[in-house]
Amino acid sequence: MTEESSLNNLKKLINLNRLSKKLNKPITIFDLETTTYNPYVKWMGVTELGFITLYPDGRTKQTSELVNPERNIPPKVRELTGITNDDVRGKATWDKWKKRFHEIAKEHLVVGYNCASFDCIVVIKQNERYGLSDTKFSNILDAMSLPGVQGKLEKAAASFGVTSNTFHRAMADVWTTALLVEAVAAKYDLETLESCINSVISTSGNFSPKKKRKEELTEYFEKHASLPDLETFGKERNIKRSTVEADVIDLIKKGTMPRSVLEKPL
Repeated sequence: MTEESSLNNLKKLINLNRLSKKLNKPITIFDLETTTYNPYVKWMGVTELGFITLYPDGRTKQTSELVNPERNIPPKVRELTGITNDDVRGKATWDKWKKRFHEIAKEHLVVGYNCASFDCIVVIKQNERYGLSDTKFSNILDAMSLPGVQGKLEKAAASFGVTSNTFHRAMADVWTTALLVEAVAAKYDLETLESCINSVISTSGNFSPKKKRKEELTEYFEKHASLPDLETFGKERNIKRSTVEADVIDLIKKGTMPRSVLEKPL
């Protein structure tokens, strides 16, 4: 993105700037690219970070940088992001960023896409990995919790008229997320954003990807009286269809939904 494009986009963040002033708190929209999609495994490492900070006094700051994960970047991840082991060789490690993100977590309203379930946990775990414990996110606005927002970032953004030529690069996803949140606020109101701000615990041990999937499946069923396309649902979460089917069977056994849901075309 050119400097001119960035300046033009900053001018569009009217509601996020209003929210920062109203809360009298900096707002940081951020995204991380990583070596894996599971924040708990030992081969997790950050390969790229991007963030925009909006201050109550109107100042803004943009940062984007490659990070040496001190881990191998798997072929599938290299293909998805375009970030290679050669790209990050010689770059600073997360050790450079741990204190900055510790501060952001404590003092800012943090905004991201699926950040409550992933990016924020990555920050906590990577800070621990590099010797900084007790990182706590005080306030998080996860764009996935906003009304009308669902699925992958690209799909969710497009449904609100936000398009991008690049995905799975940190700064590009930051801008897409920021403009998506802005579009939601424009459609509804500022109070809608405020109502979706949630305090998130500092420890990540209570988070379960399986539990989250079941919650999403249950919510979809309650809204539509049917299941989403399980193949697509699985691909969006980088898991097999059979894993999603197992989640559905568990929900049926618990009485959350009837067995007939599996009899309908999926």
